[in-house]
Amino acid sequence: MVWIPGFGRYKAQPGNRVGDHAPDFTLKDDGGHDVTLSHEVGERPVVLVFYPRAGSPICTRQMCSLRDGWGELTARARVFGISYDDVDAIRRFKHDEKLPFVLLSDSDKSVARKYGVHGTFAPARVTFVIDSSGKIESVIEHIKAGDHAAQILASLPRDAGA
Repeated sequence: MVWIPGFGRYKAQPGNRVGDHAPDFTLKDDGGHDVTLSHEVGERPVVLVFYPRAGSPICTRQMCSLRDGWGELTARARVFGISYDDVDAIRRFKHDEKLPFVLLSDSDKSVARKYGVHGTFAPARVTFVIDSSGKIESVIEHIKAGDHAAQILASLPRDAGA
């Protein structure tokens, strides 16, 4: 994948690597409500999907892959999309593409920094799978936009959501 200046790249560092406890955060969701990661961790894994921009062609294809695989994804994990877009932009994107999962606004880039995916203009396209104890179980760096749901499902434990 070609890196574009200003877009993030995943930088593995203490606190954002496989086996580390996932950094906690609180962000506004597409409805303007606070979502805190530590409140979401529990019986099912949590999947954090960082994507560059709501409505861009590749991001739309990626998020629609999650929408199309939603039945199996929602049975096995809680999924959150995260971008720098403001609440209004992610609300429109969710509505326009009929996305069934929660989108979060990281407009100050603080969460992207914690996870080592920040860039000046956009976060890296990276997905983190967090297990039920709050530890990072896997990091998906090489995203296939049209097959991202399958990539996530393959990285989830077989008993997730059971």
